Amino acid sequence: MNAKSIICLHGYGVRSFFWEPLLPLLRQHVPDVITPDLQMQNIDTLLDTTCEAVREKAKLDGQPVVLIGHSLGGIVAALCAQELGPTLVGHIIVIASPYGTRDSVPGPLMRLLLKLRMIPDALARPRFFSRSTPLEDQKYLFARAVPESAELQSEIFKRTWFHTDRFPKPLHQPSLVIASSEDRIVPSAESRQFAAVLGAQYVEFDATQDVGHNDFVWAPDVADKTMLHIRRFLGLR
Repeated sequence: MNAKSIICLHGYGVRSFFWEPLLPLLRQHVPDVITPDLQMQNIDTLLDTTCEAVREKAKLDGQPVVLIGHSLGGIVAALCAQELGPTLVGHIIVIASPYGTRDSVPGPLMRLLLKLRMIPDALARPRFFSRSTPLEDQKYLFARAVPESAELQSEIFKRTWFHTDRFPKPLHQPSLVIASSEDRIVPSAESRQFAAVLGAQYVEFDATQDVGHNDFVWAPDVADKTMLHIRRFLGLR
């Protein structure tokens, strides 16, 4: 790997704190790991400000950076890699990110409940975590959840994901997509499609491992396995 910096891109409803459990593991191998709070007002702002941050870091380093993105952050990582090219983005890792057309989307009532945070955490958490993540950590992450703008919500809740037509050919950078068959937020089939259009390597945690959407980072044993895949892909010792 020729990059000396990693930039981790969080997903919807969280900020840089999402990466807290994985940071020590990453920094054992690449000391310069950055976890920015992304500007999430709308899709254009999200992409523009993220790409600008990547440009600045790659210029400062004098070489490409590695992008790791979870969920919506994985989409952003891929779009930034496409826009900036391999001179600025050397490798990308996409974790549990969607692609294509969904079978269903939240209706108006569900969107309102989500916006007002009226769905009890005890009901919502099992969709994001398995029992592999300690309950106190699940509560900690949910307590810090961030309500996103109505403009961003309108894009995220469409039946077809906004980036679906933006990848007419594979990326030039080496890419890895990590997913789970038991993810209750992003079906692994969507991540598998995303890997195919990116020309990426694909790794899927199977049903016996029961890995939820946020477990990749927050469940200790799963985070270790996620890190192992990252190390192998990047050639880290």
